[in-house]
Amino acid sequence: MTACIEHLLLVHASADRPEAWRYVDGERAASACLDAAPSSVGEDTPAHVLVGHVHHQTLYYRGSGRDLMPFTPTPAVAVPVSRLRACVATVGSVGQPRDGDPRAMYALYDMGASRLTFHRVAYDHAAAAAAIRAAGLPEFFANRLETGR
Repeated sequence: MTACIEHLLLVHASADRPEAWRYVDGERAASACLDAAPSSVGEDTPAHVLVGHVHHQTLYYRGSGRDLMPFTPTPAVAVPVSRLRACVATVGSVGQPRDGDPRAMYALYDMGASRLTFHRVAYDHAAAAAAIRAAGLPEFFANRLETGR
């Protein structure tokens, strides 16, 4: 359910009980996710946690206080992610977006440069929606691909 690479924790859902498939969809959930990460990557290393499952792209980082703050990234613009500051990033989804933009989402984490770049890429979502309809699946799923909602 999780994988660690140095200070980086990869998890499909939240790092706190990944088997529960919790969404990291706000500051409180991101805090719970991050609080669970140090036990996975080593107590002395601030963790960077990359999360799937959420169909949005957001970077949560600790501001001047204890609470995490959300940052909405701009596609294709690298964001510095210092190893000295823990963060949680929801990297988006290849399909089924929820933000009104039907393009697929992904992120690239450059460990050497300590930066994270979020991306959006167009794909033939109309053909994917047509395949959903042809398979007899609920119309809702086809509409979501076409509208990004």
